[in-house]
Amino acid sequence: MARKKKKQEIILTPEQQREADYQKAVRRMEGAEKMLQPEDKVHMYREAIRMFDELGDYEDSEARKKRCKKRLPLARREHREEVYQTGMRLKTDAKCASDYDAAIAQFRRLRHEYKDIPEQIEVCRQLKQQALKQERMKNAGKKLVVAALFAAIIGFAAFLCSPAAFYLEGSFLMSVQDYERANTLFAKSRGYKDTKDRMVECNYQRAVLAAQNGDFKKAVKLLQEKVGNYKDAPERKAQYEKKLLAQAEIGDTVTYGNAKWLVADGAEQKRLLVRKKPVRAKTVYQNAGQDAVWESSVLRTWLNRTFYENCFSSYEQKEVLETNVITSANRIYGTDGGNATMDRVFLLDEAEAERYKNVLRSEHNQKAWWLRTPGKTKDSAAFVSAEGTVMSYGYAADSGELAVRPAIWVRTADDE
Repeated sequence: MARKKKKQEIILTPEQQREADYQKAVRRMEGAEKMLQPEDKVHMYREAIRMFDELGDYEDSEARKKRCKKRLPLARREHREEVYQTGMRLKTDAKCASDYDAAIAQFRRLRHEYKDIPEQIEVCRQLKQQALKQERMKNAGKKLVVAALFAAIIGFAAFLCSPAAFYLEGSFLMSVQDYERANTLFAKSRGYKDTKDRMVECNYQRAVLAAQNGDFKKAVKLLQEKVGNYKDAPERKAQYEKKLLAQAEIGDTVTYGNAKWLVADGAEQKRLLVRKKPVRAKTVYQNAGQDAVWESSVLRTWLNRTFYENCFSSYEQKEVLETNVITSANRIYGTDGGNATMDRVFLLDEAEAERYKNVLRSEHNQKAWWLRTPGKTKDSAAFVSAEGTVMSYGYAADSGELAVRPAIWVRTADDE
């Protein structure tokens, strides 16, 4: 039986690569013009400007870059006006103090010199104080009424030590915003009435209060472990995670998405995160009979689709940066690393694994994990041993024995 011919890898010449990069930049520019959301337009124009800038004087790159720069201010103005109008709508529709906080947060996304932002923030603060005063007066009366009823009802229920007693007491504490103790009591009445829903609400409020007090770590932990997708919890969790990332230093452990990460590197407005513990991938690095090139590997596809979508919420995905990933040839054997790729999730290469080995090495991580650098042969890939040593010789890419440590660059700067 004749052997199947191996699929030949398409290698672009430098000129072909420039043309491909040019066409990608043109698509990015044209995509920006079709975007309905101003925020998306701003992002697309910025990307197009950067890509045309890298192309230099190729074709009409300079002219297209100028057109993008000319259209970017209009997109920015539209985006700022959209943010402003959202803040105005939140202020108008506000019914309680926390609603005014949401309006203030929206206005703060804009610079102070935009329209009447300082005045609107001050108005929201004054209205918030009025709302708080009304809420306190309302709650004071409610507490007296509820306390009287509670005293009569809870005596018998507490005597019986039944779930009903804990539920009633927890409900009372919840009504007076003592969410910590309310949650403790609801835990003793699991399965009774709507206890589960009340516990979720209590934990949501605990997370909000923790964030207001600057304890973002506690807030993230509560939202991830106790709250889930309740209300705007995913959006709040992403915001609090960014706060923690901005404060994090190299070597710190942080939560992002549904995983723990190590901060391996950082710049002023972004952090490089590497999965803290190697995990078993749901696929091999590359199928048997195919070259272990990062660009065409099945592991790259799995990381940027299945893993990316399952690990991060839509709000967290917005902050994971698309990175230009360059895979150099094997430093010892010279095996070609293939073309550069644009990835949101990637693996480290040999040089990066060496650079960050002191951060990544741990006695608890006794698993070998893949690198994106090819091994000695075309059907193998380099890896890091369980002891933390970079193994340039590599391992068969169609093996399912090795784990992975995904890496991501995450933006920490707030949007304009």
